[in-house]
Amino acid sequence: MIFVVTGEAENGPVSTTCETAVAALERARQLADGGARDVLIDAGGQEYAPADFNRRFVEPGPAETQE
Repeated sequence: MIFVVTGEAENGPVSTTCETAVAALERARQLADGGARDVLIDAGGQEYAPADFNRRFVEPGPAETQE
């Protein structure tokens, strides 16, 4: 899946693509740390705020942590 990270920077909108969820979250944090507003990550047509995206796609869920 390709993830699209977007935000509103000082000079206008910015957008980049990432191939992994971890890379998308990292890029979203970089944009936010750089002053971008309204940072969102698109995953399969659904947009998520970075914190929601982290919970849904990056942090391991209960089923993933059990052996």
